[in-house]
Amino acid sequence: MKKTLTPEQLADTKRLKDIYESKKKQLGITHEKLAEEFGMTSAAISHYLNGINALNLEVARKFANKLEVTIADFSPSLDTEARELLTAVFGKNAVLINDAAPNKQYPLLSGIETGSGSEEFASYYHHAQRYGASIGVTCSPRAFWIAVKNDSMTSPNGLISVPQGMIILIDPTVKPVSGKFVVAILDGEKEPIFRQLIKEGYHHYLKPLNPQYKMIPLDDNIHILGVVVDAIITQLP
Repeated sequence: MKKTLTPEQLADTKRLKDIYESKKKQLGITHEKLAEEFGMTSAAISHYLNGINALNLEVARKFANKLEVTIADFSPSLDTEARELLTAVFGKNAVLINDAAPNKQYPLLSGIETGSGSEEFASYYHHAQRYGASIGVTCSPRAFWIAVKNDSMTSPNGLISVPQGMIILIDPTVKPVSGKFVVAILDGEKEPIFRQLIKEGYHHYLKPLNPQYKMIPLDDNIHILGVVVDAIITQLP
């Protein structure tokens, strides 16, 4: 019996499909052409793009090369696996060229028009103004800043509170596990949301720190863009 894909694996295939749909016309590719180049059937290509078969590192590498993206653009977990393989082969001092600049500036995004991995998101990323690097936090080249725009993560009595007006740094390559703070976007929405990812029973939720806001069940209509790795205050009173 075939195993059901995990929420993380389904999110990976959704991001990959978004990239494929946004770039297939530009690159002149079809399921049939990919199948011929990858040495598999057209049905297998469809299964990878539609969440029936889980991606693996070899298949992810082929898709990334053909779509002219990195594995991290659609699968943070497989990107981590690839880096662990690199370390196993070349040792702990192995460094990817793009990761060798810890002081680089990251883009400050003002809004995101559609889900993670879309052509519009890439346009926002590359044309956004650049903001300062994080102090003491090393991020992937795909990291970006956004501003907190409401009080949903302002806690009235908790130890952790991230009020409106702070700037948070998001790394798409960090694995979104329960307890992490994440930024996600809902289908049809233009603005991303900032919440804490939690697990209750068999289900995952996006939880606000402000009890006046409701928890949001994690489903296929919500796309996690990345994990919050830093936060700064831009102005003091």
